[in-house]
Amino acid sequence: MLRHAIPIAIGVVCCWALYNQLDHINFSQLWQAVLSVEPWQWIAAIFATALSFWAVARYDVVAHRHFQTGLPQRRATVTGATAISVGQTVGAGAIVGAFIRWRMQPGLGLVSAAKITAFVTLTFLAAWSVITATAVLVLPTGGVHVSVPCSVLAVAFGLLGLAFFNPVLRRAGREIELPTLTAMGALLALCLLDTFAATLAFWVLLPTGIELTIAQIFPVYLIALGAALLSGTPGGVGPFELTVLALLPLAPEAELMAAILAFRMVYYALPAILGGIALLKPMTKSNDADWLSQALGDLDNSLKSSSARAELGVVRQNGGAILHCTGGVCGVVRTGQTLTTIFDPIQGHSADLAQPLRDIARDQNRIVCKYKITARHALRARKAGWTVLHVADEAMVRPMTHKLDGSKYRQLRRKLRTAEKAGVTISIAQDALPFDDMAQVSAAWEATHGGARGLSMGQFEESYVAHQKVLLAYVNNMLVGFVTFHVTAHEWCLDLMRVLPDAPDGTMHRLVQSAIEAAATETVPCLSLAAAPAGPKEHARLEAWARKVFFAKAGGAGLRQFKACFNPQWQPLYMAAPSPAQITLAALDLIRSVRRAEPLSAPQFAMLENRNS
Repeated sequence: MLRHAIPIAIGVVCCWALYNQLDHINFSQLWQAVLSVEPWQWIAAIFATALSFWAVARYDVVAHRHFQTGLPQRRATVTGATAISVGQTVGAGAIVGAFIRWRMQPGLGLVSAAKITAFVTLTFLAAWSVITATAVLVLPTGGVHVSVPCSVLAVAFGLLGLAFFNPVLRRAGREIELPTLTAMGALLALCLLDTFAATLAFWVLLPTGIELTIAQIFPVYLIALGAALLSGTPGGVGPFELTVLALLPLAPEAELMAAILAFRMVYYALPAILGGIALLKPMTKSNDADWLSQALGDLDNSLKSSSARAELGVVRQNGGAILHCTGGVCGVVRTGQTLTTIFDPIQGHSADLAQPLRDIARDQNRIVCKYKITARHALRARKAGWTVLHVADEAMVRPMTHKLDGSKYRQLRRKLRTAEKAGVTISIAQDALPFDDMAQVSAAWEATHGGARGLSMGQFEESYVAHQKVLLAYVNNMLVGFVTFHVTAHEWCLDLMRVLPDAPDGTMHRLVQSAIEAAATETVPCLSLAAAPAGPKEHARLEAWARKVFFAKAGGAGLRQFKACFNPQWQPLYMAAPSPAQITLAALDLIRSVRRAEPLSAPQFAMLENRNS
């Protein structure tokens, strides 16, 4: 009760101060000034108000996408407009907004409605602070020290960096997923449109005696809006008026108050009446089964397909899933900013999957990206107008034709002899795996290599490795290294490579060579040594520098040298995104995800399945 009494008390004090400041004004003349507003001004203000409410109502669309409720856009927009129009007028906007959203979306639940309301409230305040700080710096505004907007923008850039580098906050066993950069950009654009349209509604209602440009009014309106929001008074009555009068001291008070009164009629009273009518309309549960024609598939069954890459087994660990949608079947994983398809589609063509995937990514406030696709699918993506980037080369070996004869295998033969002389023996794990010894080897390897990587690369974990083909290297009955392979009937793919720092030279070569021989024995047609970063070839100067840095950081030279010992066929792999800006953001986000090895968890994908059950 005290929490809600304080805003009312603030409103009373502000209204008393406003009354004292305007005690010389004849209120009958003030009302006549309101009635003298021209019809075209009322019409223009109503149109500007409608545009403003459309923009601010779209906040609910972004919020529902963030929480993946699957609510249709139109329904989310209507609910958001109703909640805001009523909440801003009666006060206690967060509580009123939560109950209105709960009332208009029966299947949402009160907790989810409260989350949507909190998301809309906090992100609007954040966007408003950025726009206000920018407006104060760029447009003529008196009485605000430059350090204030600069500090606000500095904090905003800090939050932007946090959302990119640490998109999921984990504390005390709880996870909070921050809005994506795509969502932040949309929220900022919507807030700018909302506040500018509201300013336009106020500006067109100014009497002819006040000669102010909209550039002068915009920062004033933003600051006054902030005072109204932070005060918590119903409709911001009192603080809004006092702030406008204080920031425009040279404007005649009577004319200003007439414009504010007319503005409140158009921007507060009219939307509140329409919102009340919408609130009285009976609501039914929305049917989300047709949200998108998609569902999660079983990985083991999907890997039986002859077109499925064995490397898709990594989705057992990276939070990914096998997604069935209208265009086909593919492996997907969510990162902080992207919905990424990994490898070529299992069924269908990437061109047919493009639009369904863009729709799914949009409904998660993410950009869509295709990662490690082959040249055939990259070419189709480029023809469709997507930006394509050569990112890696995959080393492919044909086990049944792999021989150690010839000069191309000279380096491999030397490494194998060195390992054999050191007493390295290889065994293919059949039953129980020596997980304790493997964990020690993996920990020692990670300590010397800066930790494990993620996304399309696996990490040592017992339940994960249990699904793989494992080869173990011993010296005097001591485990010194191991490799694991994703396995299907038509392909093996190298995943984990772990050796002790003091393991004999050639141990890893002997492990991989033994795997190739085992695959040949089982008549496996193809064995992949996985991908190595694409070399820094001829590119534009900035791209060439970025590729050179990434190639060095990722150990590209060493990886390519090791895999070249097996004389593989190098298959170029690409990534694709709808635009250059999106592929740049996607590339940076994928690099972050690989290095941090902290993808979003699979339960978020389970929500897709629940909506189609």
